[in-house]
Amino acid sequence: MEEAMDDLFEIKLMVGGTYYPLTIRRKDERLYREAARRINDKLNRYREHFPQLSEEKYYVMAAVHIAMVNVMLEDFNDTVPYREKIRQMDKELDTILTNASIPDAE
Repeated sequence: MEEAMDDLFEIKLMVGGTYYPLTIRRKDERLYREAARRINDKLNRYREHFPQLSEEKYYVMAAVHIAMVNVMLEDFNDTVPYREKIRQMDKELDTILTNASIPDAE
């Protein structure tokens, strides 16, 4: 499905002191602005703590940090190990119930 032209617009996003023109969906503007804010915050923190490094290294460190957080969130949202554990527990419970002797009701 194509995006309606009315839904797209251009913003200028400032990251690291440079403006980047982007064409985005209106509904995503808040996300882009928040992402830029977080990148700028991270860059500024690295600049404060490691003033001897080059600008390029600040960007690399910020990118590594953001990618690491993304991987952590993906792992956190990965439900496959939980589903496998539930299946295993379900089989064990079935085995226990199948082998259990149930006393006759009097």
